[in-house]
Amino acid sequence: MLLLFLLFTVTSNLSPVLAIVDPLAVPNNRFGIHIIQATPDESSPAASLVNTNGDWGYVTVLIESKDRNHNKWQEFFNDLRRRHLIPIVRLATEPEGNFWKRPYEGEELAWADFLDTLNWPTKNRYIIIYNEPNHAKEWGNKVDASDYAKTLDKTITALKNKHSLISSQGSEIKNSDFFVLNGGFDASAPSKMPEYEDQVNFMQKMDEAVPGIFEKLDGWVSHSYPNPGFIGSPDGIGRGTVRTYFWEIQQLRNLGVNKNLPIFITETGWKHAEGLNYNRNLPDAETVAKYFQQAFENVWNTTRIVAVTPFLLSYQESPFDHFSFKKIGAEKQYYPMYTAISDLQKITGKPIQQNMAQLISGEIYSSIVSGENYTVSLTFKNTGQSIWNDPLDPSKQVKLVATEGSRELGITTAELPKDTAIQPGQEFTFKLGLKAPQSGTFKVVLNLLNGEKQFDSESLKFTTTVKSPVILKIKGALLWKDDFSGNYILSIKGATGENSQNVTLDKGGVSSEIEAKYLLPDYKFDFILEKPFYKPTRLQKTVYTGVNILDFGKLEPDMLSAIFNPAKLWKLLPFSK
Repeated sequence: MLLLFLLFTVTSNLSPVLAIVDPLAVPNNRFGIHIIQATPDESSPAASLVNTNGDWGYVTVLIESKDRNHNKWQEFFNDLRRRHLIPIVRLATEPEGNFWKRPYEGEELAWADFLDTLNWPTKNRYIIIYNEPNHAKEWGNKVDASDYAKTLDKTITALKNKHSLISSQGSEIKNSDFFVLNGGFDASAPSKMPEYEDQVNFMQKMDEAVPGIFEKLDGWVSHSYPNPGFIGSPDGIGRGTVRTYFWEIQQLRNLGVNKNLPIFITETGWKHAEGLNYNRNLPDAETVAKYFQQAFENVWNTTRIVAVTPFLLSYQESPFDHFSFKKIGAEKQYYPMYTAISDLQKITGKPIQQNMAQLISGEIYSSIVSGENYTVSLTFKNTGQSIWNDPLDPSKQVKLVATEGSRELGITTAELPKDTAIQPGQEFTFKLGLKAPQSGTFKVVLNLLNGEKQFDSESLKFTTTVKSPVILKIKGALLWKDDFSGNYILSIKGATGENSQNVTLDKGGVSSEIEAKYLLPDYKFDFILEKPFYKPTRLQKTVYTGVNILDFGKLEPDMLSAIFNPAKLWKLLPFSK
């Protein structure tokens, strides 16, 4: 016990990890569960298990190389986002007979490319590089520490090379959000080559093959099973117990690893008597429930542990039926350990998510007319990881705020309605009110806020100048007519929307000057001049402060529109001046 105390004392003050975000630097809900199927059938009960009395727990899930299906996994990640579950993804090759193949040459690049296409629920993208490589059946049917170390090294490099940035000095900065973890080891495996290798020997051979390999990790995966036989005491200490991770930390120290790696216990748990067949040699589910409660409260509660995802939520057949939390053959019924864990007090996790937005359309006009009121529409696309106005976190309302220029231009804050949630990939149009002063040039800076936190995307910056109104003078003529006087309709479409008004032309086809405060100086608009029984005439023109002449030329008669009105048709004919 003294060794454990000293070890914990030395390592509990964590140094920053190499991944973008230290998961222990923010409130973290360490509760999790291991799942098999990437479907709501498992994510829903998983969320109820790990988020009851807390929020943002974890799920460990496996992706096989043959299953690199973008649409499937993006849909699943979106589901996890909605349920506030953080995925820990374990990479797998594919089975061949009774063992797993080794990765093919260059597969690390395929993994990096695929995993980088997905929009993850959180900024940290947790990746476990394969599984228990000190078992031959997990590594091409032959234990090979050197080969695994080299594969781990190549995969770390491939993942870390994603999302590279260029510094202001022009040099490349590796800025990947991939949080890379080792494949968990079987700490209880004997040294029996080539089928098994002792974990200490295996780790030493890894470090010899790739010196410093463990320093390249962002966190440490532990399979802290209660052995022997997965039925050991929750009070067990050392290797092969629920405290195996303590022993593993010491092994890393013995190898000269100075990095304080956060701990992820992605496999642990007890076999229980209930299964396809009742096994009296195993503790019953009620006893196992008490074991889990004791372990979570007294063993897996150190500040260095990020996640504990027991094996496993649901497995309805051999060989893992005695590990399953879900009752065999029962719909939505679970063994007592499910309720025991869900009832435990947890933390409301607050993992870092990227709040990002892209302006799709709209702007703060570069020129406006003095004294005029405007409603500006700006459409944004959610390009980040968070759900805007997340229903599971009503404390954070998204709003569009002018952090500069609001006082001078009377810009109002636009809030996303509380009952409206915008998921990544969806769009929403904010409407800002603006009132132009009498004169001046003003800088406007707009920011989206999630609660009181500014979005990670860059601020939007505009400059607007107050100008005198646009004045229109309309000119038009009628084919085959000498007198162009009469009432016309002028329709306008542009940045400020659509507008129509009556215009009167004199005999020579010229209007009086029309002050058009609704038009923006220096902007292009589409104009249409219409008169009953004549074809509309269109023109496009950039207008400016002062007088702008819009010459529509001659409007042609629309004979078809007057075909059933002989009197009007007669007046359209050439000889009717």
